[in-house]
Amino acid sequence: MKFPHLFSPLKIGGMTIRNRLVMAPHGVVFMPGYGNAYERIVDYHVERAKGGIGLMVMSNFMIPDSWRRLGSWDGALTTSALGNLDDVSDPDLISPYSKLIRGVHENGAKFVSQLNASGRQHASPGALNFGIPLWAPSAIPCPKTGEVPKEMDIGDIEEFVATYVKSSMNLREAGADGVEIFAAQGYLLHEFLSPSTNRRTDRYGGSLDNRMRFLLDVVKAVRKAAGPDFVIGIRMNADDYDPAGITPDVAGEIARRLSATGDVDYLNISGMTYLQYPGWIADMTAPEAQFADKAGEIRAAVDLPVCVVSRIGAPAVAERILREGRADMVGMARALISDPEFPNKAMRGDVADIRVCTYSNQSCLMGRDKGYGVGCLHNVAVGREGQIGIGKMRPAPTKKRVAVIGGGPAGMAASRVARERGHDVILFEKHDRLGGQNLMTAAIASRRGFAEVTRWQAHMLRKTGVDIRLDCAATAETVLALEPDAVVVATGSIPCRTGYSGFRPGVPELAGVRQENVFTVWNVFDGETVFGHEVLVIDDDPHLSAAYVAEHLTDLGHRVRIVTPNLHVARDLHVAHVPALYHRLRVKGLEIHTGTLPVAIEDRHIRCEDIFSHEETCLEADSVILAMGNEAENGLYRALKNKVPAVYLAGDSHAPRRLDNAIADGERTGWMM
Repeated sequence: MKFPHLFSPLKIGGMTIRNRLVMAPHGVVFMPGYGNAYERIVDYHVERAKGGIGLMVMSNFMIPDSWRRLGSWDGALTTSALGNLDDVSDPDLISPYSKLIRGVHENGAKFVSQLNASGRQHASPGALNFGIPLWAPSAIPCPKTGEVPKEMDIGDIEEFVATYVKSSMNLREAGADGVEIFAAQGYLLHEFLSPSTNRRTDRYGGSLDNRMRFLLDVVKAVRKAAGPDFVIGIRMNADDYDPAGITPDVAGEIARRLSATGDVDYLNISGMTYLQYPGWIADMTAPEAQFADKAGEIRAAVDLPVCVVSRIGAPAVAERILREGRADMVGMARALISDPEFPNKAMRGDVADIRVCTYSNQSCLMGRDKGYGVGCLHNVAVGREGQIGIGKMRPAPTKKRVAVIGGGPAGMAASRVARERGHDVILFEKHDRLGGQNLMTAAIASRRGFAEVTRWQAHMLRKTGVDIRLDCAATAETVLALEPDAVVVATGSIPCRTGYSGFRPGVPELAGVRQENVFTVWNVFDGETVFGHEVLVIDDDPHLSAAYVAEHLTDLGHRVRIVTPNLHVARDLHVAHVPALYHRLRVKGLEIHTGTLPVAIEDRHIRCEDIFSHEETCLEADSVILAMGNEAENGLYRALKNKVPAVYLAGDSHAPRRLDNAIADGERTGWMM
């Protein structure tokens, strides 16, 4: 076996898991669409068990009875279960939880539910729906929400202890193997543990004994109610990365005291709080396995199995962590979102087949934060597992000869799915490499993870036997000569050169945009264009190209300004993720002008206007780069339409959008033929 530590069993309390791979908890927030919300959540989790994990830890919230009374106006209004399967305190949801857990068990994995009391930094769905104030140990506003929480009284604490017990018993009835009590990352129990957020003067504040009292009360009560065979784990921080919070020394003492109770079966180690959000959900700019060393310190201090999470996306990395004794289990979320079959593929040694996570956070974390539900940049089956997940590929009713024009993400996706369904596929790419615009993205140091999209797609095309023709620019004549049954036009898009902005809809072209010192984002990667030292990037595109190109040019030694009429650069970026981007850009010395619209380029002077006051300013630059959207390249589609039995558009040639949209377009097209 290639990864002997990773695929060895482990006993945790009264259960034994088949391997050391743990699906780390994360909210999915699926809504109805491809099936109802409950069905989608069940299918999503069962898919990961089918893929070979040893233990599933599912993220769940709890709602105290007093919140339900408030939400129903003490019975004056009728309430229902949430639109999501994420409230383990609701006995009405035991049936769908039972179905989910049964599916996990039938596929060989164990199931533990993480019990999350959100505290001040995040409203649980129930509290959000009902308009309930946030609760916390002290009335200190959260740096993320800014909301001042209610300072919990003794009765509130006791009610939450009872809610932990009630939730645990609901899960036991549903068939769960245990619970994981969430006491990390700035949520409620962690807020009691940390002196940074706990300023109480009663028996729940002050000394570590007092700050741990709530957590220990919960552990003791759950153990008493659930019995000795029910697994209890604790998710805890090894370091808050906050001098006023929990330091590694304090974390070690907390771990020792939890171990000494005899009621805790394992520890799950992470770090950070919403002060650094989304730092513990580390993107591709962070180091791999960022908490592994700290987890090793905790493991050395206790006689309990230890799991570590965050930014562990390759079986070799997981194996090394286990071999070096830094943990007993490795938790993954995004790696298993990207490829549910990660464990089975790694166990077989088919490492190249793993669809490795890019760690862009673009579709998973930001998709959830925007309310779309969790998705994946290059796994379009997420949220649709019951219909197009593992083993659901349906053979085409009739074998066809398919021509795909364009070897970017959309064209490769269409080619792979069409080939897997049994069609003969010829893929034309006019350049000498597959990848399309994604090659430019992956060339940027902070976006290097995007290279995995191209690697995996190209690998699967070759493995499935697609006829790939590089350096071959297809024309209508060459395509028609093949006599294809279907054609997919995935010729992408090109940058807009007019400088048009929706903030000035009556002006079709930016004055001065045709000057020789005005370029597009693509010129940064053509290997030919020479830029001056002073560069100004105009960001009027909802996506992130301006920010990344500006960062890239700064790394190359240019002095770069970004000008955008929007309230922050990269408008499509969820506001919670903007601070991390700004931190990286500011550290590199980028100058950012928001709410500022260029109105004319006059040699080396760019006249700009404040979008609110209309006051004019003037900036200087040797070179100006337009990041102002793209326009579809679909001429070949128009030339072929009505001349072959079926012609499809996919990706940017359909409409210029994000990478995940392009891949979904391509796969959808492959399914439709």
